[in-house]
Amino acid sequence: MIQLNLYYGPAFSAITKKVKESLHFDKEITIKELLEYYNNRFGQKFNDLVWSKKEPRDFHDQLVIIINGQTYRGENFLNTLLKDGDDLSFLYVYFGG
Repeated sequence: MIQLNLYYGPAFSAITKKVKESLHFDKEITIKELLEYYNNRFGQKFNDLVWSKKEPRDFHDQLVIIINGQTYRGENFLNTLLKDGDDLSFLYVYFGG
């Protein structure tokens, strides 16, 4: 069993109703599997924060996912294996004045 420590920025915490939580899974999972879990748990509202409306297979431009203090956004990001004790943050980066 693994435990993931999740932190949610304002847009995500409005949906999850939490700023942080720990999730437990029977085995290591990928980012893709975690996002599928969230889709099943929170539905379209969560997906709208994650995925681009212009290109459905691309992440939203303002989305930042941080794993253990490192931001990732590569071609194989969805296949990143999450391990016991990993810290993940879901944030939106806003620009403007």
